[in-house]
Amino acid sequence: MNWQELRAQFPITQEYLFFDLANKCALPLFATQAVHDYVAKQQTFSGDKDEWFRTIEEARARTAQLLHVQPDEIAFTKNTSEGLNIAANGTPLKAGDNVVVNLSEHPNNIYCWLNLEQRGVEVRWAPTKDGEVRVEDLATVVDGSTRAVAIAHVTYAPGNRNNLKAICDFCRARGILVVVDAVQSVGTLQVDAPALGVDMLCTSGHKALFVPHGLGVFYCRKALIPDIRPMYVARSGMMGAASVEHDAQRYVLRVSPTGKGYEIGNYNYLAITVLNESLKVLLGIGMPAIERRILDLSGYLTSRLEGAGFQVLSPRDEGRRSAIVCFRAADPARLHAWLTERKVITTCRRDSLRLSLGIYNTEEEIDTFVRLVRQYRA
Repeated sequence: MNWQELRAQFPITQEYLFFDLANKCALPLFATQAVHDYVAKQQTFSGDKDEWFRTIEEARARTAQLLHVQPDEIAFTKNTSEGLNIAANGTPLKAGDNVVVNLSEHPNNIYCWLNLEQRGVEVRWAPTKDGEVRVEDLATVVDGSTRAVAIAHVTYAPGNRNNLKAICDFCRARGILVVVDAVQSVGTLQVDAPALGVDMLCTSGHKALFVPHGLGVFYCRKALIPDIRPMYVARSGMMGAASVEHDAQRYVLRVSPTGKGYEIGNYNYLAITVLNESLKVLLGIGMPAIERRILDLSGYLTSRLEGAGFQVLSPRDEGRRSAIVCFRAADPARLHAWLTERKVITTCRRDSLRLSLGIYNTEEEIDTFVRLVRQYRA
């Protein structure tokens, strides 16, 4: 793969060192061209809704290909949080049941579960080590009343990759559902949901899928869909939905037995159009090649930071590493501001500075970054 040629698709690289994909993407040219084409059609003749629906199904099929699942297991949502709320509220839980979370999760994979306490559902906290949840950690808190474990594939900080296969095997043997926040892995790492054993998975488009904000993906294992009721229903999620014409109607609530049953009203047609184009590019490159590039870069960044005397908080082992690298700084907010003045885009997370890498980054950019932080420390 010619990564330098691909880098030319990202105008931000001409002026900035951009290490913030785990926060939000800088749109590439293939995405902005899709936005331009969509808007131009809507300006000239208000757009073609039939074309939009064809694009939705193309994007659904490509999303399914990305996750190694079936198209009818995919629903389009607003964001990761909506998918997590579908999982939390749709899972048949009753007073006395418990669900397991951990303190390394993003807050949005905690609040939706805490919201169930008003129904008498207990939220339990699994211990972690260096941000990672291990099977032995889960074993200390699950019991016969545990119904679900909510966990990130990759944590937002320090960026460790949880061993989902081992966790899912442990939970499946006990009849416990596994709900995965995969927003920090989809698009940078290979994600094979069936091979991992995931029951439900949620992600958003505005990071490594290079889509404007406002689009998410919810995957639910097909055999599980009948048990996970939709939070809300709308015409778009029905089987044989009633016509909107002003003639006599007999309404029957028949929710689609596919992922479409979780979809509400009009889609974010623009964002799905961009997603479809982005997936053409990502699948064209191939996720194995993208993952290899990302892990090479994160390994190189880790090595360079440690060589410069910084304490890296993210994993070094390739099997646990991701696109995210966090390192300790005495005053990360101040360092972040200093770097921003020098056109380096990063994020503060907890007591560290977080860098998140994309397919446009280079070793030369990493070398420049390390020189800058050494200059700052001096």
